[in-house]
Amino acid sequence: MTVSRLDEQGWDAFVRSGPALAGFWAAWSLPSQGLEPLLEAVAADFHGRLRVGLADHDASPALAERYRIQGLPTLILFKGGAEVQRRVGLMDRAAVHDMLRAALA
Repeated sequence: MTVSRLDEQGWDAFVRSGPALAGFWAAWSLPSQGLEPLLEAVAADFHGRLRVGLADHDASPALAERYRIQGLPTLILFKGGAEVQRRVGLMDRAAVHDMLRAALA
């Protein structure tokens, strides 16, 4: 499974489509450099149970402002279009799994 590229146009449909994990990153943010491979792994691990997407903070400033993104990378978990969890800073795969298992149970 691949990670969806998110922007303002497809955002609402993405987060309302079921459990969805969105990551915000920026090319200039060194900790953000590890986010895409992490999300690729998580997307494969939770295939069929979770949609995973990646939003570029600089290319989608309206989204970053809407969700008050103040640190990068930021992961936000949505259920039914509502934010249910948020984590700021790069996490390892096990930590993301723990967050998702608790929220998706």
